[in-house]
Amino acid sequence: MKRHILRSAMFFAAGALTMAVAFYFMPPQPAQAPVAHGNDKFTMVTVPMLENDRLEAVFVLNHLTGRLVGGLINEQAGSFGYGYEHNVAADFKTSSKDPKYAIVCGGANLRGSGGVTPAVGVIYVAELSSGAVIAYAIPRPTTRNAGAVLGLATIGLFKFADSIGQ
Repeated sequence: MKRHILRSAMFFAAGALTMAVAFYFMPPQPAQAPVAHGNDKFTMVTVPMLENDRLEAVFVLNHLTGRLVGGLINEQAGSFGYGYEHNVAADFKTSSKDPKYAIVCGGANLRGSGGVTPAVGVIYVAELSSGAVIAYAIPRPTTRNAGAVLGLATIGLFKFADSIGQ
């Protein structure tokens, strides 16, 4: 019986020591989550720009105009140094006078083209009267486009419902 208890205690101590060494050499990863908040007039959402980095862009969707405007802080300057703008209302081609939008962000491993590298985050915008969701890619800023207002690229569209009259 003593031998069984001793063996169990040794296995427990070996496991605890192994876990302590593992935690020492593998630093914890901070928990990060994109955030969205708004009301019936506008919604703000944060979007990750780089993989395993804390750099995020913030976007504001104006529900009254359908304009999606964003900004990214230039870490060297300590101020907003990059801007984004896109007219999502034109993409939905809805005739509704009171469109109802929802916006969230997610991750995607997109390939760059034409010298433009996309961010790891994408923006999804849904509009109720059209019954569609459109995904937008965000170009990563470079020193060449500092201070310029960049557009978003439409990745694709899917219908979640037939056109819904409001």
